[in-house]
Amino acid sequence: MATPISGLGGSGLDIPALLEQMKGAESKKLNPYLLKQSNFNGQVSSWGKISSSLDSLKTNLGKLQDEGFNGVSVGDNKSFKATAGNGAIPNSYSVIVEQLAKSHKIGTPAQASNSDQLGDNAATRTLSITIGDGKTMDVELKDDETSLTQIAKKINAKNGDVSASVMPAENGEFQLVVTSKKTGTDGEIKMEVTGDSKLADVLDYDPKNANIPGDPSFNDKRAAQINAAQNAILTIDGAKVERSSNTITDAIEGITFELREISEKDDNGDLKAETLAVTADTSKVKSLIEDFVKMYNNFLSAAGTASAYKEPVKGSSGDLAQPNPGNGALFGDGTLRRLTSLVKSTTMGSFGEAGDVFQTLGSLGITVKFDGNTGDDRTGTLGSLSIDNKKLDAALKNNPKEVEALFLGKEGKPGIKDGLEDVFKSYLGDSEKTPKTEGAIATAIKGLKEQETRVAKQITRMEQRIEDSLKRSEKEFLRLDKAMTEMNSMSQQLQAALLGIMG
Repeated sequence: MATPISGLGGSGLDIPALLEQMKGAESKKLNPYLLKQSNFNGQVSSWGKISSSLDSLKTNLGKLQDEGFNGVSVGDNKSFKATAGNGAIPNSYSVIVEQLAKSHKIGTPAQASNSDQLGDNAATRTLSITIGDGKTMDVELKDDETSLTQIAKKINAKNGDVSASVMPAENGEFQLVVTSKKTGTDGEIKMEVTGDSKLADVLDYDPKNANIPGDPSFNDKRAAQINAAQNAILTIDGAKVERSSNTITDAIEGITFELREISEKDDNGDLKAETLAVTADTSKVKSLIEDFVKMYNNFLSAAGTASAYKEPVKGSSGDLAQPNPGNGALFGDGTLRRLTSLVKSTTMGSFGEAGDVFQTLGSLGITVKFDGNTGDDRTGTLGSLSIDNKKLDAALKNNPKEVEALFLGKEGKPGIKDGLEDVFKSYLGDSEKTPKTEGAIATAIKGLKEQETRVAKQITRMEQRIEDSLKRSEKEFLRLDKAMTEMNSMSQQLQAALLGIMG
């Protein structure tokens, strides 16, 4: 807009006030577009809340399957720690820890200095380090990199499967110690130097011809074994299990062992067995069922808010009633209506094929309440779920498998989760497929955003037209002010001339 005009014009016209009035009147042309934009944004926001609540319900059912009905608790043990995961089932095991896994560790013969060069005059040499049957790591050593300190630095810089350190030895001497980062025999270290026979005498070590202190063939002038590589050994119900790590995940399905120490011995010197008790834990499944009820009610609340209807607002005499601004952003939306109906009918439906004892949520003590009253009306527009804790506790205690069948199905017969999965795929899409399947909610949001973008462009164009109109009006007011000023001036001159003639 042109430079604002302040004060009255020469003609006495209050041009700024006139322009402000015109701006107010012209701006009303934006209202229909702003209302559309607000409606579209409100619908996008509502769909976002509904999608989030539906996704929470889906996540809850996934946890109910993965963690809830498979939930077990594990007793405490001294020589090992056991944790339960997917696939663990209630049972009892007798476990003895016979041996812990240890890392292989070798050391060079003691050297008078940690900084003196130990190699010959070769320009370069290569230290090759192999762990078990794995890939060989080559360390290039220049002529000034053959001291114990430099060798350790070069090994560690590779960030491989071994670590190196310079340790003090007897009589003020030093020793290079190389330790495998892998426990067990899979982590045995082999070192070999090529291109420098002098350095090879210090560093070479082959586990197949182990140089072990105390052996008749031990040579204290060559690299020797400090700690032997050792596998973990335990027996479970009499069966021996040997692994290279103290963390064992494949001995019992769903159970992870972390070995701590060798089992205690009895009075006869024999290792004593400890009992690993894996027991069913219904506390988690009940908590997840409570969360399911909460998530279901949250979804209904979000859907109810978005589809709320209020009486139209009565206008003045003769005017038609107008829609109530308190209506939900998705009032009358067919997609939301179908979604709500599907979630309700599926959740509160009967699943007689899956279970013999519990065929509906109501039989577990999970019932629908309308205005605080319990009911079984599955066609109501709303109705939150409520739990009878005594009834649910009894069901979980006496018939946990039948409760599981109601929620998750049994032997190919669908349960609540199976029915809702179809709803989730239709409305939330399926991100696990390639290409990703877009759900009805995402499609609706995409369409609303496209419409909002078009309306935003219309608003911009209308704002520009209003601005241009005000500029034109401003110029017209200025011309009018100038003309009126000139006319006033001419009138004053004529009056003065007449007074002169008459005087």
